[in-house]
Amino acid sequence: MDQCSLQALPLPANEHVDFVAIDFETASGNPNSACSVGLAFVVGLEVVATTHRLIKPPGNKYEWGNVRVHGIRPRDTVNAPDFLTVWQELHPMLVGKALIAHNARFDMSVIKASLAAYGDSYVQQYADFKYVDSIAMARDLVPGRKNLAACSECLGIDLKHHHNAECDAVACAEIAIACIKANHCLNLGEFCFSQPHVRIQEVADLVLPTPRPKVPKTTQPRRTHAVGPGPALAQNRHIKPRDIQPQVSTFDTSHPLYQKSLVFTGELSIDRKEAMQRAVNVGAVLRSSVSRRTDFLVVGHQYDGPDGQATISNKEEKARAILAEGKSKLRLLDENEFFHLLQSAAPSRAARPMAMAKVSGK
Repeated sequence: MDQCSLQALPLPANEHVDFVAIDFETASGNPNSACSVGLAFVVGLEVVATTHRLIKPPGNKYEWGNVRVHGIRPRDTVNAPDFLTVWQELHPMLVGKALIAHNARFDMSVIKASLAAYGDSYVQQYADFKYVDSIAMARDLVPGRKNLAACSECLGIDLKHHHNAECDAVACAEIAIACIKANHCLNLGEFCFSQPHVRIQEVADLVLPTPRPKVPKTTQPRRTHAVGPGPALAQNRHIKPRDIQPQVSTFDTSHPLYQKSLVFTGELSIDRKEAMQRAVNVGAVLRSSVSRRTDFLVVGHQYDGPDGQATISNKEEKARAILAEGKSKLRLLDENEFFHLLQSAAPSRAARPMAMAKVSGK
């Protein structure tokens, strides 16, 4: 497998590292299936060192769609160390340093989900990092789509071997460096504080998605070369918000979803119609599209794209663009966060008649 290492690690103890760009490749759609990790260390706004490790995913099991993307196969990792062994080796080189990743939620979910598989104590001990998403950093510098390849092309960055974790980490680092320099900042911290839409987040605070239920093999539709949404997602397109009517006579006006504009995208572990019904029953206002007035976008699993990677829907892409403007209170919720909010109950207030809450498909 091609690699693009620059110099050996670890760096000298007295070398101040600005940040570390990180990229994972996974063996399946499960975040706890890392099969490789790449790192790029940045000092003085230059990539000075990189490294790459193969990781044996649980059971050394792979999905063909992922193999097709990164080219890593079970035979490549059969003798590789597991995630915890690799992470315990890398952790001393990363502790105290900010991490940057492109579509960081994915990579940080890999870290947390993989550690959580060994127990909560491992998350507390080894997920102690702050991170920044380079997609948010590139908001004002890169027009249009902001995937790694598009950002690299726009900024003149040589993405040598896309989906090689080490080379992708280098590209991510170069994107971040270009953003910092374009804003005439000296370092990542100055850049983040000058850009209100760029959030510094904690890996430990990340809420992991709920695992998708497995479809029994006897009923699972045969996969073909055609790429498109699964049956559940296709069905969801025929559900209109205006068709979902409240099944209650009064609402608790203190509920956090009462009169909040709510949009769904992707597949959930329960039927979309059921999820919409539960939201309407606490007074949420369903919408079919995302706008600056949307309060919540509930994000489920997206179907695999042509390259086998999980994609984001047009709704989520639009929501992220709105968030990048820094002028909206819109919030993205994964399934766990949605159900937690759904079950929330603020201090009791007077109930309001059902007619006060509107259900609209506009």
